[in-house]
Amino acid sequence: MSTARALGAALTFAVLAGCRDATGPPEDDSLFTAPIVGAPMADLFYGAYLDHDPGGGARDHACGLKAYDGHTGVDILLRNFQVQDNGVPVIAAADGTVTWVRDGLPDRNTTWEGTSGFGNAVEITHPGGLSTIYGHLRRGSVAVSHGESVRRGAVLGLVGSSGRSNWPHLHFEVRKDGGPLDPFAGECSPTKGLWADQLAYQDAFKVTDAGIADHPLTYAMLLERPPTVNAFPLNAEGMRFWLQVANQPAGQTRFELRAPGGTLRDAGQAQVGASFSMRYLLVDVPVNGYLVEPGAWQIRTYQGSKLIHTQPFTLLPVGAAVAGEGPATPSLRGTFPSAVRVFDQPPGAGAHP
Repeated sequence: MSTARALGAALTFAVLAGCRDATGPPEDDSLFTAPIVGAPMADLFYGAYLDHDPGGGARDHACGLKAYDGHTGVDILLRNFQVQDNGVPVIAAADGTVTWVRDGLPDRNTTWEGTSGFGNAVEITHPGGLSTIYGHLRRGSVAVSHGESVRRGAVLGLVGSSGRSNWPHLHFEVRKDGGPLDPFAGECSPTKGLWADQLAYQDAFKVTDAGIADHPLTYAMLLERPPTVNAFPLNAEGMRFWLQVANQPAGQTRFELRAPGGTLRDAGQAQVGASFSMRYLLVDVPVNGYLVEPGAWQIRTYQGSKLIHTQPFTLLPVGAAVAGEGPATPSLRGTFPSAVRVFDQPPGAGAHP
């Protein structure tokens, strides 16, 4: 029995209403419930909604910017591949019949290159000309077969990053007579809404993860969730601080280095644009010849005037043992903060094929 089928046996009746917890199915069987197991803004992060802008821009159902040009569904993101590896179930949003299944494609993609579209995916047809698509699933996790009848809440597979995907996420899409239909009601959506209990608009800013590494980091390495190094000798070349955030507004992001006792050692800021989804911010911190006092240090991050994260680290006297200490990394030397690098969860060109 596959991992997803085993989960299905245990979770068939664990249904989330709309995108909320619930004690039972909705009274109206024609309405949809959440296609994924987890708590919004805690386990799951809603990125792009369906695009309602007929031109070259993007506009979501609430007339906001949480969309990209041509997007035909809603993307529900995980923090990283570690969470994906834990197994996040994707579940049927309503009763129906499985009419299309694909599995076997790589599921750890970090770019939009390629043409495999939804990757590993399931499509279910429902009464009234409606169908739902569950895309980018984990390889080997698809738990249903073509022609199978499924009940609301049945496990279809696990979240992955297959197909045209650059972040572990579920692409959930509703279609009416073959064309995309937004299940969310809103000022800029022509539909009345198809959720049994529509989830509130997911645009709140939140720091979702952070850490310090002792080596250069790429976008793909960040999605693997690099282990945090908490202590460095005073002769270390440098370190790299990273911050993962959701729905960051445009504005000034300020970074402060605080010495033992809280004394401000250095500070700098960068102007960042708005993010409709998730992103990483990276800052290099030199050590050798720049930081000279051993003890408990902090990197504080502010969005405007608001403190949004405090990252502690320890500087040890030269010669002190450091667990996991590796070779020096001169590429991390520089000024604090050097140019702040931003890695977004950016869309590709056009809609999913």
